[in-house]
Amino acid sequence: MHTLPRVRAARDFLVGVAAVALVFGAGSAAAAPRAELAGSIWTIQRTPNRSQDFNELRAIATNSASDAWAVGTFRGPSSSAFKTLIEHFDGTAWRAVQSPNVGTSYNELNGVAVDSSTDAWAVGFEFAGSADRTLVERWNGTTWSVVASPNMGSGSNDLRGVAAISPTDAWAVGQSVDGNASPLAEHWDGTAWTVVPTPTPLGRGTLTSVAAASTNDVWAVGAAGDGDDAALVEHWSGSVWSIVTTPAIFGDALLSSVSVASASDVWAVGSQGSQTLTEHWNGGAWSIVASPNPLPTTKGNNFLTGVSVLSSTDVWAVGSTLDFTLGELEQTVTLHWDGAVWSVVSSPNKGTGSNLLQSVDSPGAGVVFAAGTLRQGFAGTNRTLVMQTTQG
Repeated sequence: MHTLPRVRAARDFLVGVAAVALVFGAGSAAAAPRAELAGSIWTIQRTPNRSQDFNELRAIATNSASDAWAVGTFRGPSSSAFKTLIEHFDGTAWRAVQSPNVGTSYNELNGVAVDSSTDAWAVGFEFAGSADRTLVERWNGTTWSVVASPNMGSGSNDLRGVAAISPTDAWAVGQSVDGNASPLAEHWDGTAWTVVPTPTPLGRGTLTSVAAASTNDVWAVGAAGDGDDAALVEHWSGSVWSIVTTPAIFGDALLSSVSVASASDVWAVGSQGSQTLTEHWNGGAWSIVASPNPLPTTKGNNFLTGVSVLSSTDVWAVGSTLDFTLGELEQTVTLHWDGAVWSVVSSPNKGTGSNLLQSVDSPGAGVVFAAGTLRQGFAGTNRTLVMQTTQG
């Protein structure tokens, strides 16, 4: 199965040639959305691609139906290094927005959060010659700029997820590696980012996603051990991070995403072996909730990588299947919780290559966005992928 993170560093994921041209430059608009699958409530939206070689969206966040951000990475046209990719939806079209890079090597964004139309955060890492270092960028309503962020030790530090509570209260999570990987949590107090101590289970662990009910009620999820040994959930009480007990799972498991509706309604999703995994917090304990697997486990794996909670009867989860019988072809997965049961919702796949979703978010009123990447043919180029439904 996939090891953590399901959101992979692009330089470890791609085998191909260097990019040779700029397809859509910063500020260029994509054409109007169009449907790709008859009978599906989802439509694939046209999105910019900064390169002819590799483009990937890893996270999406919405402020409204006409104000959404998606972030990831692309391989630049003049070098083999990956660069930050940020795209914005204004209600009509997606546009690539200029985003900064640190140095001349790898820069990748893994998470995004929106507090208002003039306040958004994106997090990831930049490669500083011998190790990854944290990368944090902020939108002020006009431009994206790099904001200084700390690192633990001299080893690699990566940020995977971010949650914005207010302009003076935000959290970012990921991992630091000094021999073994350890969970990393950083807090923004309106002036600076600082590292906040987090417990490390089994001597090793990683955090991949963070969400907040309030300034004193924050959840982070990931995996304990070597990437997928066990699901990991940590909670911020306003003064300290602590590990929260989750149901025992036989075999490998990890949690990729968490979303909060209230202090007593939190969902986390991921994978357990070759099956989807959904867990729910009811205010007192975490429990595993049965979830479907679109692909028979005899044929391959099922992954959930993103979740968005609108209410106790309206939750969306996204991910992909990986079919070993079809050359490890990946196909999109969308699930919906109606308050009683999870069900598979038909989702589109474009072309004959792999399609996968890595993040989902909703501003409400039935509008839901999901983001990821698609590959044009088995050895083709990677292109950005955004789906939307107004029937959520």
